[in-house]
Amino acid sequence: MVRKELHLDEKTIAALEIEAKRQNRSLKNYLEFLAIEQAKKLEVPSKEYTQMMDGLLNKFDNNEIQFSSIEEVLDKNGISN
Repeated sequence: MVRKELHLDEKTIAALEIEAKRQNRSLKNYLEFLAIEQAKKLEVPSKEYTQMMDGLLNKFDNNEIQFSSIEEVLDKNGISN
């Protein structure tokens, strides 16, 4: 674990504390949660995922993907509308 210090104004801290309490978290836990969630959004996709998506995009470009309407999917899976 790495420790970092944050410098935030009182108004910001107050708003964060309110949300932390609303989520039944401590301020520290809430800040850690926010940082982890944001870091996940910034991660670069894995090589395998990138290759898989590139393959799908190539199939799409070459009209090799067949799409189904929502009605067909619902009917196929026995789900009524």
